[in-house]
Amino acid sequence: MTRHEIMKAYVEDKVTELAGSLVSFNFADDSPDSVSFLTNYSGKLVKKYLRAAEKEYGFSILINWHYSTETDDLNLQAMNLAQEFMNWIDEQNRSKNFPDFGEKCQVKKIENLQNMPNLATVDWESMTAQYRIQCRVLYFEKE
Repeated sequence: MTRHEIMKAYVEDKVTELAGSLVSFNFADDSPDSVSFLTNYSGKLVKKYLRAAEKEYGFSILINWHYSTETDDLNLQAMNLAQEFMNWIDEQNRSKNFPDFGEKCQVKKIENLQNMPNLATVDWESMTAQYRIQCRVLYFEKE
């Protein structure tokens, strides 16, 4: 499996549990209740050693959800759903439940790169909003 396949599979169960939908890969579906896994970078060099390197795999989770201009709590529900995913990432890091990048790699941590989800955009025609969560996996890879 590639790192992309590994990461998509790693988040799939949690996304299905939270949003009830499967993750699309590098495709931002604009339908409500959809979640996308977007790659930011893979194998980005952080620090080079003689026969190894510390690298990053960066990704974003894009949650497309219903949007409201009323005083209901629909927008709050969407923000809380996104925050639950971020909490799950934090828990995976604390318990060292990391994606398996193979025997030449040792994952050091998985982390959120922000302290709350971003409201990335609102589509006024379909009344949907996109919430973005940026994350990374920091790993050590032997040559």
